[in-house]
Amino acid sequence: MKILKVNMTEGKIESIPVPEGKVLGGRSMIVHLLNEYGSATAHPLSPESIFILTGGILGGSAAPQAHRISAGGKSPLTGGIKEANAGGNVAYKLGRCGVQAIVVEGESKEWKILKVTADGAGIETSGDIIGMKNYAACDELRKRFGNDIGIAIIGRAGEMKMCNSTVAITDPEGRPARHCARGGVGAIMGAKGLKAVVVDDTNGRLRKPVNEGAFKEAVKKCAETIKNGPFFQVFHAFGTPAFIDFDNDRGSMPTRNHRSGSFEEKNKINANSIQALNKERSGNTGSGHSCMPTCVVRCSPSFYDKNGNYVTSGFEYENIAMLGANLGISDLDAIARMDRACDEFGFDTIEMGATLGLLNDAGLLEFGDAARAEALLKEAGEGTVLGRIIGSGAVNAAKVLGIDRIPACKGQAIPAHCARTSKGWAMAYICNPMGADHTAGGVMEDPLSPKGQVERGRKSQILQTAQDCTGFCMFTSLDGATDLMAELINGLVGTQMTEEDYVQMGKDVMKQERAFNIRAGIGEKADKLPDWMRKEPLPPLNEVFDVPQEEIDDFWNF
Repeated sequence: MKILKVNMTEGKIESIPVPEGKVLGGRSMIVHLLNEYGSATAHPLSPESIFILTGGILGGSAAPQAHRISAGGKSPLTGGIKEANAGGNVAYKLGRCGVQAIVVEGESKEWKILKVTADGAGIETSGDIIGMKNYAACDELRKRFGNDIGIAIIGRAGEMKMCNSTVAITDPEGRPARHCARGGVGAIMGAKGLKAVVVDDTNGRLRKPVNEGAFKEAVKKCAETIKNGPFFQVFHAFGTPAFIDFDNDRGSMPTRNHRSGSFEEKNKINANSIQALNKERSGNTGSGHSCMPTCVVRCSPSFYDKNGNYVTSGFEYENIAMLGANLGISDLDAIARMDRACDEFGFDTIEMGATLGLLNDAGLLEFGDAARAEALLKEAGEGTVLGRIIGSGAVNAAKVLGIDRIPACKGQAIPAHCARTSKGWAMAYICNPMGADHTAGGVMEDPLSPKGQVERGRKSQILQTAQDCTGFCMFTSLDGATDLMAELINGLVGTQMTEEDYVQMGKDVMKQERAFNIRAGIGEKADKLPDWMRKEPLPPLNEVFDVPQEEIDDFWNF
């Protein structure tokens, strides 16, 4: 496996080996490359900053559901390290081409495309896709490079270098519906002058394990473990919209800009409603879709309009809660159109929903006004003055608009599991180096109690960090299967990793990320929620966040 080092200023590509003796992928590869080639003090959008695209340790192999792709660099949204991952077909195809990672430096004055094959890589002109929406742009790229390609692409948000911009990843059907979404990674890619990465694995092959027998046995055990996981049946049948009922009933679904944890119209937007509408309109429930090759859970839901036409896929809980309940909107069609618009322009739905929610405080949006919300999102995609403010993310928009009640941590909007009623999950917002991130380590045990949450959060984040190095989807529920993870890695790459080594990998990566942030000027004082969350009760349970700050300050003592 190799790393492609791309200099956009000079138009040159260098192939370098993965460092001998290191097992790198996903988050571990990103922090390694940032330490090797990046700068913690450089502006995120400067030529000195770098953009990284990498598969996980197991990417391109036969391991089930292990083909998440990670995009990263120094975030223009948070000012710290950023790794954002997604499903799709790009990591799988990169692995089949023998590429573990791509690191992009410098800056091209003209928009370019990087094409990667098993035989090499080259930089080409972008053609006429600049300014196009993502779906149309991907259609044009397939006309140019063939149908069986994987695409990582920035939308207009990334072209305009907006802080809330994504890298869209094509799914197995070729739709740019999966996103490395958080932290403005699209802007980092756009600042390089790189519009898209096209991966053609026609002459590629599955990675050959060093110990084929051991790897094959570990793959079999892995698939069985996933299918017997605690959430397999629910996620396969309903996808993450199953969380609508779950979070609403426990008072943890952000409603009207985090002024409530329950939405009185949640039955109009829950998983049952989605499936009923899809069945009526298209003849299927829209569930059971796979977002990546070798997926076992197949939890990605699609949504269809009144005429039975596909609107969007990856219609997830976070999208629906942040663009729906958080804005007081219960019209599933409007929520799905906004989700599709975010896919087309390249916006993170969590950050967008949070930012639009703030506009109520500025008198620019009435809760429940779906038409106005859609119009504001369109402005963001068009880059009007107000649109650029919206596209800059919740914290930046609040500064411009004079709003002091901001649901964010380390510059990034809080996701759709309310911190005041999911106190263990809140540790992933407060302490992880990426800013508020629900995928950094979810904790659902004893959610209303302040006791033991720091310890639970620490353990969960360490295990999730290790898993984010492998390329596995978090919905495999494999984060605690440390023995199996070590077996898979050993079988594929020939290491002698123990369970303890695997856990230590998670710890080491977190500490390295933390060190990068400190060099970037983000220290321990950033590890806190907004003060108002400790004072303002969240209906209907009227909880405040009351985990003692002195316990939180002890989080990094491991």
